[in-house]
Amino acid sequence: MNFADIFFKLGCDRSSLAIVWLLAGGVCFTPQANAQPGENEFWQRQSIYQIVTDRFYDGDASNNNADGNYDPAGHSGTSIHGGDFKGIEEKLDYIKALGATAIWISPVILNARGEFHGYAGLDFYKVDPHWGTMADLQRMVRAAHARGLLVIDDIVVNHGGNLIDSADPGYPNFKAAPDGYQLRFRNPAKQYPPPFDLNATNPSLTNLFHNNGFVQDYDNSTQLELGELSSLDDFRTETSFVREQMTRIYKYWIEQAGFDGFRIDTIKHVEMGFWQEWCPAIRTYAAAHGKPHFFMFGEVPHHSDVKCGSYTGTMGGGPFKFDSILDYTLYFESDSTFARADGSTRQIADHYQAVAANYDPTTASQLVTFIDNHDQPRFLSPHCANNAANRLAVALVFLYTSRGVPCLYYGTEQAFNGAKDPWDREDMFAGQFEWGPSLGDNFNMTHPLFQFVAELNNFRRLYPALQTGVQSNLWSSANSPGLLAYTRRLGTQEVLVVCNTANTNQMLPACPTIYPAGTKLANLLDENETATVGAGGWTAPFAVPGTSAKIFAAQSLPLDPMVTGISPAHDAKKVAPTVPIVIRFNRAMDNRSVESAFSTMPPVRGRFSWSPKRDVMTVTLPGQGFPPQTMVTVRIGNTARDAVSGRTFYAGFESRYQCGSAEPTP
Repeated sequence: MNFADIFFKLGCDRSSLAIVWLLAGGVCFTPQANAQPGENEFWQRQSIYQIVTDRFYDGDASNNNADGNYDPAGHSGTSIHGGDFKGIEEKLDYIKALGATAIWISPVILNARGEFHGYAGLDFYKVDPHWGTMADLQRMVRAAHARGLLVIDDIVVNHGGNLIDSADPGYPNFKAAPDGYQLRFRNPAKQYPPPFDLNATNPSLTNLFHNNGFVQDYDNSTQLELGELSSLDDFRTETSFVREQMTRIYKYWIEQAGFDGFRIDTIKHVEMGFWQEWCPAIRTYAAAHGKPHFFMFGEVPHHSDVKCGSYTGTMGGGPFKFDSILDYTLYFESDSTFARADGSTRQIADHYQAVAANYDPTTASQLVTFIDNHDQPRFLSPHCANNAANRLAVALVFLYTSRGVPCLYYGTEQAFNGAKDPWDREDMFAGQFEWGPSLGDNFNMTHPLFQFVAELNNFRRLYPALQTGVQSNLWSSANSPGLLAYTRRLGTQEVLVVCNTANTNQMLPACPTIYPAGTKLANLLDENETATVGAGGWTAPFAVPGTSAKIFAAQSLPLDPMVTGISPAHDAKKVAPTVPIVIRFNRAMDNRSVESAFSTMPPVRGRFSWSPKRDVMTVTLPGQGFPPQTMVTVRIGNTARDAVSGRTFYAGFESRYQCGSAEPTP
């Protein structure tokens, strides 16, 4: 994605230009910090990658039908496609090469009917076998830690599976307490195991579960907390028994699996008192077991900053609750701004202004930001406006340069475009639930979007201001799509980011910087574009093309070396067995280190040759090449380094292709 543009100066003073922009609907801000960096800068430095385990990669076909519901082309809640813990482990280098530092996986517990998504728990102490064993999970987490990747588990305390109903008249219409229904198991032969079984301590289902029927009014807080969500059995979380058991359960998973954090599902469906008791207990346990930075962020799909912020820290009084939440308020606004292009950029600035008053100050700078996920349509789904590819690129710039902990949903880096559930849960591997851009194997490390995300994550590593710096909003459009400009500042480092959500060119007025006059700024997205700070430490006005972005920094630092192209292309079919392997890099490489790091499976001893600039390596295969019909895997280890700085790959590279017959392919 190239946002290259020609920088130029306008011959008018700042005051007159500001008047023009105000008349045009722009809003200029006096630079100010929206919030100081939170206390837990550890997580502000992270970059999360979200995975639906069943849809990511099938590393062990033997467990696919462990629950008897293997349905690789199906899209019901119980349709297992085959992704598992071994599959995640096999693709850890892919995740690291993308630049992620943490993985958020879907729930791991045994589900009531083997649901692929994991949100319908049955036995809260067991791993569902279609994902593998506890040993597989532990091995995957250890392998991730060995690569510097943290692992976040998605968990549920609000509800179990759908095992309970009622024969009473009126069910499942909601009944407010103290009214309620008599509960029964749908199938007496299928009941919850300990600790949520019926026994002398809990002789009735109403000791354990709410009996008020389904949620019918999602604006009613009583229904949200007492009613069943999507017919899932709603735990009586206000009881000391359920609270104690949920605390024990998730302490167990920290100890057994070594998780580094929890994403907690449906937190607005549980009363606040539960979180004030449960969160401190989990946080204390994690710290005592070697996890001082254990991270807990909740899900509150709501437009209100007041509602969302009430779950953070000590907002509203009482003990400290969540370290963060998914920034759904920002998501709804950014989806309008970047994807649908029907909203102004001012709403983004307004959200940042509202954070300080509505969120605990220690959580305000580490809200988890995202542009799509498993519950929302893909960014590139049909709801996206024209110039969709450019719009996604601008949104990604915003995601990785704005304040918060960025989270990318799997497949977005491969241009997946599924609409809302279930179509936004495509197979990442070459499965049977895929279409358009998700067809075939999608672990393509040369995909332009993969490389763009990797580049943005590289910027975050190179410029600490993009991780923990204070964000100051400089400019936004009040009434329509347009410019959003802000800086991230940390100490003596400042990065200026400008996003244009309009289809037409826009002019950004002069902006203040911390740099003295004469300082040269470079657009990190276009090495040919520079700007010089003028008198008083202000930039000159400059143009930003429609649906594009620019990132200016005072120093252009070298990126890590990486593969930018490969032939045969990733997942190519019917390739002639003797076709040479040609690999292109983003810079001149140290030949010996690359050749030593190169390998194929099946192994082959090829002959290496290099372009004069040493940025293209060709591997000529011996004899008849690979056997016909062979699936060839090409790898370059992370010891490959460039010829100038000596920087090595951030992570290993991998691609694959399949040979055809012995005859050359036309």
